[in-house]
Amino acid sequence: MSVNIERYGNQTSAASGWYQNGRAVSTQEKEKDVPQPKEDNAVKISISQEGMESYRKQTREKGISGKVIVKGNKESIIRRAKQATSALSANAYGGELIGELEKLKGQRTGSTYGIADQMEDSVRAYSNLYDEIVQSYRNGTRERYVEDENSETGFRKMTMEEELSGLDQAFQKMAERADTREMIETEFKKFRTEGGKALSSKNNKKSQGTDGDAPETAGKKMKRLVQEWRDAYQVSGSKESGMEKVISLLHTMFHIGSKV
Repeated sequence: MSVNIERYGNQTSAASGWYQNGRAVSTQEKEKDVPQPKEDNAVKISISQEGMESYRKQTREKGISGKVIVKGNKESIIRRAKQATSALSANAYGGELIGELEKLKGQRTGSTYGIADQMEDSVRAYSNLYDEIVQSYRNGTRERYVEDENSETGFRKMTMEEELSGLDQAFQKMAERADTREMIETEFKKFRTEGGKALSSKNNKKSQGTDGDAPETAGKKMKRLVQEWRDAYQVSGSKESGMEKVISLLHTMFHIGSKV
Protein backbone atom coordinates (compact mmCIF):
# COMPACT_ATOMS: atom_id res chain seq x y z
CA MET A 1 0.00 0.00 0.00
CA SER A 2 1.41 3.40 -0.89
CA VAL A 3 0.43 6.33 1.25
CA ASN A 4 0.83 9.50 -0.78
CA ILE A 5 0.95 13.13 0.28
CA GLU A 6 -0.50 15.11 -2.58
CA ARG A 7 -0.40 18.81 -3.23
CA TYR A 8 -3.24 20.41 -5.16
CA GLY A 9 -3.10 23.72 -7.03
CA ASN A 10 -5.49 25.61 -9.26
CA GLN A 11 -3.99 24.21 -12.45
CA THR A 12 -6.05 22.24 -14.96
CA SER A 13 -5.07 20.50 -18.18
CA ALA A 14 -6.94 20.30 -21.46
CA ALA A 15 -6.41 18.45 -24.71
CA SER A 16 -5.34 21.62 -26.52
CA GLY A 17 -3.07 23.20 -23.91
CA TRP A 18 -2.38 24.12 -20.32
CA TYR A 19 -4.30 26.80 -18.41
CA GLN A 20 -3.45 28.58 -15.19
CA ASN A 21 -5.67 31.20 -13.55
CA GLY A 22 -7.77 31.41 -16.69
CA ARG A 23 -4.98 32.06 -19.18
CA ALA A 24 -3.07 29.81 -21.54
CA VAL A 25 0.60 29.31 -20.80
CA SER A 26 3.45 28.01 -22.91
CA THR A 27 4.98 24.54 -22.67
CA GLN A 28 8.10 26.04 -21.09
CA GLU A 29 6.05 27.80 -18.39
CA LYS A 30 4.07 24.60 -17.82
CA GLU A 31 7.22 22.53 -17.26
CA LYS A 32 8.65 25.20 -15.01
CA ASP A 33 5.55 25.37 -12.81
CA VAL A 34 5.02 21.62 -12.47
CA PRO A 35 6.62 20.44 -9.18
CA GLN A 36 9.35 17.89 -9.77
CA PRO A 37 8.91 14.50 -8.10
CA LYS A 38 10.94 13.96 -4.96
CA GLU A 39 12.11 10.67 -3.54
CA ASP A 40 10.56 11.36 -0.12
CA ASN A 41 7.10 12.21 -1.47
CA ALA A 42 5.80 8.67 -0.79
CA VAL A 43 6.11 6.13 1.98
CA LYS A 44 5.76 2.59 0.69
CA ILE A 45 4.49 -0.17 2.98
CA SER A 46 4.23 -3.78 1.80
CA ILE A 47 0.86 -5.35 2.68
CA SER A 48 -0.57 -8.71 1.57
CA GLN A 49 -3.40 -9.03 -0.95
CA GLU A 50 -5.71 -10.02 1.89
CA GLY A 51 -4.77 -6.84 3.72
CA MET A 52 -5.44 -4.70 0.66
CA GLU A 53 -8.88 -6.27 0.23
CA SER A 54 -9.67 -5.52 3.87
CA TYR A 55 -8.49 -1.92 3.41
CA ARG A 56 -10.62 -1.45 0.29
CA LYS A 57 -13.65 -2.86 2.10
CA GLN A 58 -13.18 -0.38 4.94
CA THR A 59 -12.88 2.57 2.57
CA ARG A 60 -16.04 1.50 0.73
CA GLU A 61 -17.96 1.17 3.96
CA LYS A 62 -16.86 4.64 5.02
CA GLY A 63 -17.83 6.09 1.63
CA ILE A 64 -14.29 7.07 0.69
CA SER A 65 -13.61 7.20 -3.04
CA GLY A 66 -10.53 7.96 -5.09
CA LYS A 67 -7.21 8.64 -3.43
CA VAL A 68 -6.84 8.89 0.32
CA ILE A 69 -5.08 12.01 1.47
CA VAL A 70 -3.22 11.51 4.75
CA LYS A 71 -2.42 14.54 6.83
CA GLY A 72 0.64 14.73 9.02
CA ASN A 73 4.39 14.56 8.78
CA LYS A 74 6.39 11.61 7.50
CA GLU A 75 6.92 10.09 10.97
CA SER A 76 3.20 10.26 11.72
CA ILE A 77 2.31 8.58 8.44
CA ILE A 78 4.80 5.78 9.01
CA ARG A 79 3.48 5.22 12.54
CA ARG A 80 -0.12 5.00 11.34
CA ALA A 81 0.84 2.70 8.47
CA LYS A 82 2.67 0.34 10.83
CA GLN A 83 -0.30 0.28 13.21
CA ALA A 84 -2.67 -0.45 10.33
CA THR A 85 -0.44 -3.28 9.11
CA SER A 86 -0.32 -4.75 12.62
CA ALA A 87 -4.11 -4.50 12.99
CA LEU A 88 -4.61 -6.53 9.81
CA SER A 89 -2.80 -9.47 11.43
CA ALA A 90 -4.20 -9.01 14.96
CA ASN A 91 -6.73 -11.83 14.58
CA ALA A 92 -4.50 -14.24 12.68
CA TYR A 93 -3.77 -16.55 15.61
CA GLY A 94 -5.36 -19.48 13.78
CA GLY A 95 -2.90 -19.10 10.92
CA GLU A 96 -0.01 -18.73 13.35
CA LEU A 97 -1.06 -21.92 15.15
CA ILE A 98 -1.24 -23.89 11.90
CA GLY A 99 2.13 -22.55 10.79
CA GLU A 100 3.75 -23.52 14.09
CA LEU A 101 2.08 -26.95 13.97
CA GLU A 102 3.39 -27.61 10.46
CA LYS A 103 6.89 -26.59 11.54
CA LEU A 104 6.82 -29.03 14.47
CA LYS A 105 5.47 -31.80 12.25
CA GLY A 106 8.31 -31.22 9.80
CA GLN A 107 10.86 -31.65 12.60
CA ARG A 108 9.66 -35.18 13.38
CA THR A 109 11.40 -38.23 12.01
CA GLY A 110 9.83 -41.50 10.98
CA SER A 111 6.96 -42.43 8.72
CA THR A 112 4.19 -42.67 11.31
CA TYR A 113 2.32 -39.64 12.61
CA GLY A 114 -0.48 -40.80 14.85
CA ILE A 115 -3.23 -39.00 16.71
CA ALA A 116 -1.10 -38.78 19.87
CA ASP A 117 1.67 -37.08 17.86
CA GLN A 118 -0.83 -34.63 16.37
CA MET A 119 -2.20 -33.73 19.81
CA GLU A 120 1.26 -33.29 21.28
CA ASP A 121 2.32 -31.00 18.42
CA SER A 122 -0.95 -29.02 18.64
CA VAL A 123 -0.42 -28.33 22.35
CA ARG A 124 3.27 -27.61 21.81
CA ALA A 125 2.43 -25.14 19.02
CA TYR A 126 0.00 -23.42 21.38
CA SER A 127 2.59 -23.38 24.17
CA ASN A 128 5.26 -21.86 21.92
CA LEU A 129 2.99 -19.00 20.84
CA TYR A 130 1.61 -18.49 24.35
CA ASP A 131 5.11 -18.26 25.85
CA GLU A 132 6.26 -15.94 23.06
CA ILE A 133 3.41 -13.52 23.79
CA VAL A 134 4.04 -13.55 27.55
CA GLN A 135 7.80 -13.13 27.29
CA SER A 136 7.54 -10.38 24.67
CA TYR A 137 5.22 -8.34 26.86
CA ARG A 138 7.49 -8.83 29.85
CA ASN A 139 10.52 -7.44 28.05
CA GLY A 140 8.50 -4.77 26.22
CA THR A 141 9.33 -5.83 22.67
CA ARG A 142 5.83 -6.73 21.44
CA GLU A 143 3.45 -4.25 19.83
CA ARG A 144 0.23 -5.34 18.17
CA TYR A 145 -2.65 -3.02 17.34
CA VAL A 146 -6.38 -3.19 16.75
CA GLU A 147 -8.77 -0.62 15.33
CA ASP A 148 -10.15 1.95 17.75
CA GLU A 149 -12.25 4.82 16.41
CA ASN A 150 -11.68 6.78 19.63
CA SER A 151 -7.91 6.78 19.17
CA GLU A 152 -6.13 9.68 17.50
CA THR A 153 -4.51 7.38 14.96
CA GLY A 154 -7.55 5.08 14.60
CA PHE A 155 -5.72 2.19 16.31
CA ARG A 156 -4.75 1.23 19.83
CA LYS A 157 -2.18 -1.13 21.29
CA MET A 158 -3.47 -4.54 22.37
CA THR A 159 -2.98 -5.93 25.86
CA MET A 160 -1.35 -9.25 26.66
CA GLU A 161 -4.68 -10.55 27.97
CA GLU A 162 -6.39 -9.72 24.65
CA GLU A 163 -3.73 -11.57 22.69
CA LEU A 164 -3.86 -14.65 24.91
CA SER A 165 -7.64 -14.66 24.61
CA GLY A 166 -7.33 -14.56 20.80
CA LEU A 167 -4.89 -17.47 20.90
CA ASP A 168 -7.25 -19.47 23.14
CA GLN A 169 -10.15 -18.92 20.75
CA ALA A 170 -8.01 -20.09 17.82
CA PHE A 171 -7.06 -23.29 19.67
CA GLN A 172 -10.71 -23.94 20.58
CA LYS A 173 -11.59 -23.81 16.86
CA MET A 174 -8.72 -26.18 16.07
CA ALA A 175 -10.06 -28.63 18.66
CA GLU A 176 -13.57 -28.37 17.21
CA ARG A 177 -12.22 -29.15 13.74
CA ALA A 178 -10.50 -32.22 15.21
CA ASP A 179 -13.86 -33.38 16.56
CA THR A 180 -15.45 -32.91 13.14
CA ARG A 181 -12.71 -34.90 11.40
CA GLU A 182 -12.97 -37.68 13.96
CA MET A 183 -16.73 -37.92 13.55
CA ILE A 184 -16.48 -38.11 9.75
CA GLU A 185 -13.71 -40.71 9.86
CA THR A 186 -15.68 -42.83 12.36
CA GLU A 187 -18.79 -42.79 10.19
CA PHE A 188 -16.82 -43.75 7.09
CA LYS A 189 -15.27 -46.68 8.94
CA LYS A 190 -18.71 -47.87 10.00
CA PHE A 191 -20.15 -47.76 6.50
CA ARG A 192 -17.11 -49.48 4.99
CA THR A 193 -17.73 -52.58 7.12
CA GLU A 194 -20.32 -55.20 6.22
CA GLY A 195 -23.67 -54.24 7.75
CA GLY A 196 -22.27 -50.86 8.68
CA LYS A 197 -25.59 -49.08 8.42
CA ALA A 198 -27.27 -51.44 10.84
CA LEU A 199 -24.31 -51.21 13.21
CA SER A 200 -24.36 -47.42 13.10
CA SER A 201 -28.10 -47.34 13.82
CA LYS A 202 -27.68 -49.76 16.72
CA ASN A 203 -24.86 -47.71 18.23
CA ASN A 204 -26.83 -44.50 17.89
CA LYS A 205 -29.74 -46.00 19.82
CA LYS A 206 -27.37 -47.32 22.48
CA SER A 207 -25.73 -43.94 22.93
CA GLN A 208 -29.01 -42.13 23.60
CA GLY A 209 -29.34 -41.26 27.26
CA THR A 210 -25.80 -42.46 28.04
CA ASP A 211 -23.80 -39.28 27.48
CA GLY A 212 -21.95 -39.85 30.73
CA ASP A 213 -20.47 -43.08 29.32
CA ALA A 214 -19.57 -41.58 25.94
CA PRO A 215 -15.83 -41.71 25.13
CA GLU A 216 -13.84 -38.50 25.25
CA THR A 217 -13.52 -37.01 21.77
CA ALA A 218 -10.26 -35.85 20.19
CA GLY A 219 -11.29 -32.21 20.57
CA LYS A 220 -12.12 -32.63 24.25
CA LYS A 221 -8.78 -34.32 24.83
CA MET A 222 -6.98 -31.41 23.15
CA LYS A 223 -8.83 -28.89 25.31
CA ARG A 224 -8.04 -30.84 28.48
CA LEU A 225 -4.37 -31.14 27.53
CA VAL A 226 -3.96 -27.44 26.80
CA GLN A 227 -5.72 -26.54 30.06
CA GLU A 228 -3.32 -28.80 31.96
CA TRP A 229 -0.38 -27.15 30.19
CA ARG A 230 -1.67 -23.64 30.95
CA ASP A 231 -2.19 -24.45 34.64
CA ALA A 232 1.34 -25.85 34.92
CA TYR A 233 2.81 -22.86 33.06
CA GLN A 234 1.14 -20.35 35.37
CA VAL A 235 2.74 -22.08 38.34
CA SER A 236 6.23 -22.76 36.96
CA GLY A 237 6.57 -20.15 34.21
CA SER A 238 8.23 -22.84 32.08
CA LYS A 239 6.62 -24.09 28.89
CA GLU A 240 8.72 -27.28 28.96
CA SER A 241 7.58 -28.09 32.50
CA GLY A 242 3.99 -27.89 31.30
CA MET A 243 4.74 -30.11 28.29
CA GLU A 244 6.12 -32.83 30.57
CA LYS A 245 2.71 -33.05 32.20
CA VAL A 246 0.99 -33.06 28.78
CA ILE A 247 3.13 -35.92 27.49
CA SER A 248 2.44 -37.90 30.67
CA LEU A 249 -1.30 -37.45 30.12
CA LEU A 250 -0.97 -38.48 26.47
CA HIS A 251 0.72 -41.70 27.53
CA THR A 252 -2.24 -42.40 29.80
CA MET A 253 -4.84 -41.51 27.16
CA PHE A 254 -3.35 -43.72 24.49
CA HIS A 255 -1.77 -46.38 26.73
CA ILE A 256 1.65 -45.55 25.36
CA GLY A 257 3.32 -46.43 28.65
CA SER A 258 2.31 -50.09 28.32
CA LYS A 259 4.62 -50.46 25.30
CA VAL A 260 7.71 -49.54 27.27
